[in-house]
Amino acid sequence: MALTLAYHNTRSDHQFNYPDGHTLMRKKTLRQTAKLFKVGCKVLVDHTPATIIAYNIAEFGRWISTSHPVMAKLDNGDVVYCRLNDLAFAV
Repeated sequence: MALTLAYHNTRSDHQFNYPDGHTLMRKKTLRQTAKLFKVGCKVLVDHTPATIIAYNIAEFGRWISTSHPVMAKLDNGDVVYCRLNDLAFAV
């Protein structure tokens, strides 16, 4: 007959799981983006007029939220993911 031992540490079961650095950076980037660029505001994406339509919340894939946190619709109808340094306020 096989003997199975189970170890249960009740102290570690209730500890708070701290978020990793990537999660903290993602939240900080999204907060900063939301303060600067509101949905619906007019911006320039590399000198092309556009409107902010959404925030990118993707955690994996080609366009993750920490590098490209904003989605904008150009005046010609194209939708693009933008970095913060690609954006400028339209005057």
